[in-house]
Amino acid sequence: MRTIRRVLLPAAAAVLLTLTATGEGQGATPGPESRAAADASAATAAATTTTTDAGAAALAYWTPERMKKATPLDVLPAADPSAATADSAPAAGAVPPSVPPRPAEHPAGSTAGASPHTIYASAAAGRVFFHNPRTGGDYACSASALNSPSRQLVVTAGHCVHGGRGGTWMTKWVYVPDYHNGSAPYGVFAAKSFRTFQGWISSSSAARDVAMVTTWPNNGRKLVDVTGGNGITWNGSRTSRVAVLGYPVNFYRGEVQMYCNGGTSPERGTSRFQIRCHYGQGSSGGPWLRWYNTGNGLGYVDGVTSTGNLSAGWDQSPYFDSYVAALFKAQGSLT
Repeated sequence: MRTIRRVLLPAAAAVLLTLTATGEGQGATPGPESRAAADASAATAAATTTTTDAGAAALAYWTPERMKKATPLDVLPAADPSAATADSAPAAGAVPPSVPPRPAEHPAGSTAGASPHTIYASAAAGRVFFHNPRTGGDYACSASALNSPSRQLVVTAGHCVHGGRGGTWMTKWVYVPDYHNGSAPYGVFAAKSFRTFQGWISSSSAARDVAMVTTWPNNGRKLVDVTGGNGITWNGSRTSRVAVLGYPVNFYRGEVQMYCNGGTSPERGTSRFQIRCHYGQGSSGGPWLRWYNTGNGLGYVDGVTSTGNLSAGWDQSPYFDSYVAALFKAQGSLT
């Protein structure tokens, strides 16, 4: 089936319609029997914008010592699927990356016993730290910077900003680009506002486990102006080659950004897709990047790590459809 992509334009829509969360067809429209449920699932909800004082408090809270003690958040459990992979050719119309002032400078290398993984860090990916008021714990996820009109946007998993059904919004949320063993080479960016799907908030729907976060500038500089920002694609093929970045605790205790390059395939019985990267806790929210450029550390985000089955090695991402694009448009212009 022909892959369709669209140019994302700034918009401020807050309520969206959605594709059905089941089936593997690209661009499938929900049938009449599922439309009401699908519409409710894809409505978006935004957290109240934090104050400058709250942002400053979050920055003060996250000392290097506290970052190292944060618990890497579990990826959601998933079944053990089968896979087949194929390549996908680039297509015009996606939002392009914003080139950073310089590429990341960590040396390449390989991890023992994990040939798909390389330490190949990007300044436009990083680690997230936050406090969960419901549990009282401090946690860590992965995330990445997105090129948008605001130049302040981060994309991650929904469960890294909100606890899902029965949960609440996370607090003291910060993003650390290219975090490396307690260091923050590009500074720390506090969250200003969150947006995720109602389907995640009310039902913990793995098909809607996506969130976007507007950050406060750091010392007057916006995130994408400091690190560069990835582009974004949607309505693409579920079989493609991607680079998956993140901070899984099963590699270097989650203190080093990991890189896994391989092919994806549809997840059986869902709208999502998968790759075999063997990523564990802490990798949630890490970007799945098409056409990743190892020279400048940028690509096009087409998914985020959401669920996984570590024993089988599979990791899954929600499918980036037109409603993820609309989520981007709703949050990407906010400053």
